[in-house]
Amino acid sequence: MEVILRLQCDDVLGGRIERETPTGLVTIATVAREDDGLAVHVITGQAVQSLQHLQGLRARDCNELQRRMGRTDVTVTMPTG
Repeated sequence: MEVILRLQCDDVLGGRIERETPTGLVTIATVAREDDGLAVHVITGQAVQSLQHLQGLRARDCNELQRRMGRTDVTVTMPTG
């Protein structure tokens, strides 16, 4: 089963990661500015099943984070604007 995630991210402010579900988008993690980059903090719950690999994920910026989040079964989109 393919998972679709939506990354709403700002290099300075951080953001959030949402997962598409049959009932709509559910926030599954926050992205926080830490030290010299961004870090992911997963929110526990049903919608994060099989996405624990995201916990503690770090990146220099939003573009790198988007690339690092993706896997063969995970598609990551990042809206522009």
